[in-house]
Amino acid sequence: MTSRDGYGRLERDAHQRRTRANAHLERVRSRRHAAPRPGVSRRALTVALSAGFGVGVLWGDALLSTAGDDSDGAQRGIGRIAVRGNRHLSPQEVAAASGVAPGAAIASLQPQVVEAQLEDHEWIASARVVRMPGNTLLVGVVERIALAGIELGSPPRPYAVDATGAPFAATDRETLAGLPRLAAAGSVRPHQASARLADAVSLAYRLPEIGLALPAEVSIGAEGDPEGFALRFASLAPRFVLGREDLDERLEQLASLLARKPDAMAQASSVDLRFADQVVLRTEPTPRGAASALGGRPAPLNRRPAG
Repeated sequence: MTSRDGYGRLERDAHQRRTRANAHLERVRSRRHAAPRPGVSRRALTVALSAGFGVGVLWGDALLSTAGDDSDGAQRGIGRIAVRGNRHLSPQEVAAASGVAPGAAIASLQPQVVEAQLEDHEWIASARVVRMPGNTLLVGVVERIALAGIELGSPPRPYAVDATGAPFAATDRETLAGLPRLAAAGSVRPHQASARLADAVSLAYRLPEIGLALPAEVSIGAEGDPEGFALRFASLAPRFVLGREDLDERLEQLASLLARKPDAMAQASSVDLRFADQVVLRTEPTPRGAASALGGRPAPLNRRPAG
């Protein structure tokens, strides 16, 4: 049996993960307001970017020299690209993704073409480009935000997953450190939004709102699988089965259970929360006699779950 001191360490680990999760959510919220939105008019954007560029307050980003040659007054070349809104990508990577060659004639450059080029990049959700006096090209980008990770392909490669459930970019594990890992039954395609993955991401980020840490893993059963969603935590042994229905209620039940029955949780290998009036705990191995219901009679194994 795990002692309460041992569980205290687990609880402290969970608290630390919760603190990191809340910090991550704050970063997510701030990033959503960090760069120009697609609906902003080009004139308004030009005014805002011009003012920011002039006083050095709005931008505050690196200005990249692109070695423009201004010797031909009729065909002035781009002297620098100013980049705003980047977080994951470096300014140099954004400038390279624009496809604009150093010294390209600024008068002949078409902002819409450059924007389309930028939005082809995996990490860039939207872009705005403005030609400015002084041989300057202003580029504002809204990056995709990695909220979870998933491994796809053979051999498996880690992909970043955004709020739409799209595995939008192959990346390294360091980028995904601390984010929930998704495990989905059935086919998942890179670069395509998935409602199943989006629901899993939303479920994971619901946990810090009720005082729990981000899960280490969210698994998604195949269509028709009554297990539905299941969670694993880095500091807890059991796999928590939630089903598909009444998920907010199931999460509140989970939070209450962890607060009231820490020792029982430490011993279990699986905790099934799908039943409306009881929680089913299992330990390894799992013969018929190993299933028990917290605070009540043994759970009938053939009982239909609520979710």
